[in-house]
Amino acid sequence: MQRFKSWSEIEPTATKAERKLKQAAVAGKLCICGPDGQTPPEPEDWSSLPADRHIRADVLRFFLRGGCENSQVTEVGVGLAGVVITGELNLRDCEIPGNMLLHNCRFQHGIYATRCNAKKDFRLRSCKLPFLSAGGLKVGGQLNCKGAEFQNKGGEALNLQDADIGQTLSLDSVKVLGAADLNGLKTGGQLDCEGAEFQNEGGKALNLQNAVIGKGFLFRDQVTVQGSIDLAAAHCGDLVDDPDCWPDSGHLILDGFTYRRLHGPTDARTRLNWLAQGDRWNGEFYPQPYKQLAKVLHDMGHEADAMKVRVTLACKLRAEARKEVVPRSPVFAFMRPVRRGVLWVWHGLSYLLTAHGYRPWQSLFALTLLIVMTSIPTKRAWEEGSFAPNSSVILNSQSWATYASHSSHPPHPNPAQDWSKTSIPGRDWESFHPLAYAADVVIPIINFGQTDAWAPSTERGTWGYHLWWARWVFTTLGWIVTALGAAALTGIIRRE
Repeated sequence: MQRFKSWSEIEPTATKAERKLKQAAVAGKLCICGPDGQTPPEPEDWSSLPADRHIRADVLRFFLRGGCENSQVTEVGVGLAGVVITGELNLRDCEIPGNMLLHNCRFQHGIYATRCNAKKDFRLRSCKLPFLSAGGLKVGGQLNCKGAEFQNKGGEALNLQDADIGQTLSLDSVKVLGAADLNGLKTGGQLDCEGAEFQNEGGKALNLQNAVIGKGFLFRDQVTVQGSIDLAAAHCGDLVDDPDCWPDSGHLILDGFTYRRLHGPTDARTRLNWLAQGDRWNGEFYPQPYKQLAKVLHDMGHEADAMKVRVTLACKLRAEARKEVVPRSPVFAFMRPVRRGVLWVWHGLSYLLTAHGYRPWQSLFALTLLIVMTSIPTKRAWEEGSFAPNSSVILNSQSWATYASHSSHPPHPNPAQDWSKTSIPGRDWESFHPLAYAADVVIPIINFGQTDAWAPSTERGTWGYHLWWARWVFTTLGWIVTALGAAALTGIIRRE
């Protein structure tokens, strides 16, 4: 690398394009050396280039750094379009006082800009080069790589580790063949990746780990990715994306990724499919992406969708808990399937009855269903005459004794119903109703007086016999439903 200190050192060997660049830089104008909007094709022979489109990297570096006393670059900086740049452009630890505005330029080698301090804009728009290695780069304005191509297959094509971009980083329509490492990137504006193409099959195509994007992260308009995307611990303002653009499951890391708002689909189904693509890495499940999405949807007013996300997370956490069942001793290894089965039943009941604590009102529907189910055999047992007063005093009284088989020929088909309608004690006794009796059986914490007043008999008919045993089942189910509903309301059930 030649470190030119003055134009007099350059002039003897200057190409026509370099002389044109000097005139434009001193005048604060854009130097255009080819058809507008066209990048020069790949030269067949880099040692033989047209003088009107050939600029050496060391000459460009000289002007980027401000030139010299008799060839001083204006505050506008350097603007260059349509040239072929040979040699290695080394901007390591350099300070660029003005703008660096390169359009449609082709580079023979990559650009090294580690710890470079560009005071204004740094632009490589529609340029083609092997790589940009700019770890620790600091840009006061924008870093604009719109439409650029970085081609370094199998290596690092774009390195912006710990770069600090004052405004927007534009990677829209960019083509990166190789790794794009933006680990620790900071931008005061947006990160625009609309229509971009990242190719690094078998590795990380885009690494945004720990990146802090001050405003929006734009990831839509047919972005294509071959390889994985790492958003671990990254943060952005607005996430403007198309969920179809993200890579498949196993190639996306979302753990620790935070954002303030979503611009794009907000329905739970679409977003849950997106999270499922990035909630695991190397077999480990990460719950944070679900909590983040639920929080954002809640803050945006999409409470129903946020609730679905929370319930889905609760289901996944319980599924993970069942996988992690490990016996305390190898001797009890045979108990693992049993413990998993018990957990499966418990988690299933928790989901059906309370949605793991998020919808406690579901237990009310379950109680209602149980009451209706219990009332069916109760009504049949009453109609076949299989009920009797649940009182030893009444059963030994004269009014009930008249229904004994030796006193009534033939026996009355429904003693309880007749006794409650015709006798004075019966008319004053607790009136029977199938639904009320069923509610008394199913809801253990409320006493409707029905089970205290009436009881099924196992000797009078089939329905009475079966109800006598079934009521214990219904009572047990009622206890389970009531307890889970109460636990969900009081927060005893851990939702997550």
